[in-house]
Amino acid sequence: MSAALLSEKSLASTMAKLQESGAYSDFQIVCGSDTYHVHKAIICPQSEFFRAACRPHTFREGETNVIKISAGPGRDIAFYSQPLDESDFDWDLDVETTATVKLMVCYLYRHDYLEEETTEALKKKLTLCGTSNRKGLLAEHARMYAMGDKYGISGLKALAVAKFKDLFIHCHDGLAAALIIAFKGTPDTDRELREVVFVKLHPYRKAYKENAEVQAVISRIPDLCYGLYRKLLADY
Repeated sequence: MSAALLSEKSLASTMAKLQESGAYSDFQIVCGSDTYHVHKAIICPQSEFFRAACRPHTFREGETNVIKISAGPGRDIAFYSQPLDESDFDWDLDVETTATVKLMVCYLYRHDYLEEETTEALKKKLTLCGTSNRKGLLAEHARMYAMGDKYGISGLKALAVAKFKDLFIHCHDGLAAALIIAFKGTPDTDRELREVVFVKLHPYRKAYKENAEVQAVISRIPDLCYGLYRKLLADY
């Protein structure tokens, strides 16, 4: 192992231990029943949101060194037994949950999230038969992209969109939910994930022609319809 790689591995291990132990913490993120003992020197350079929140004499959080993020557990199991409808989208239920806040904190220290789950999915061969449109890794990566946008974490957005692109040729679990999050959970001015959706979904247009749930989601989101239409025209 090269000295550079050894040094990088050692740093990653140290950062992970800091997250786990909370040693030398000077700031707390409270979310539901979870409290994350974090470090301003680590979270602030990566996040516009936390950089602003930690300013003394500007926000209360900068004085108390505690920030509370209101988030719940998200959707219950019963919700996913019904067809998805984009009009039901709710940021607090579909994106910012206690689980995604935990993954965001994980990213700030490890520059990764859902490593094992994504690695296993990348080993699989894509099969559309039996694919769940409502829950799955595609939706998780779309959520983390949206979280990166809200909290001003450009690195998280870049990683989430890269994971989304890599995963698309191996797994479509959570596709319908991911489409809703990508187009309802991010501002219209944010195009990166949306453009990836157009490029990645276009080759599968015939495969999803008879998939009522995916077709319903596409038909109800004008920007998604128009983007796929433009992609189709570009082929001619």
